[in-house]
Amino acid sequence: DRIDRDFKEIMEDTSKNTNILECCSVKGRLEKLQDIFELLERCQKSLSDYLDVKRNAFPRFFYISDDELLSILGTSDPTSVQEHMLKLYDNC
Repeated sequence: DRIDRDFKEIMEDTSKNTNILECCSVKGRLEKLQDIFELLERCQKSLSDYLDVKRNAFPRFFYISDDELLSILGTSDPTSVQEHMLKLYDNC
């Protein structure tokens, strides 16, 4: 929530004043952007750790990309897995 709120705040300020030099030199802007970046890196690390757990539980998941694995894990529709079956069992 904090990432989203801070980013929206920055974008609203930027839309009001489109002069890039003024937008970049707002007091505290760099620190806020660095905080957002740090939080996003933590989210990415947590997501990678989660996907590694799933890949270790079912090693065939190593054959597909992170995006494809998220697509499979993020749905309750079993037919959505069918589009990834060839990659999962290509060597069989």
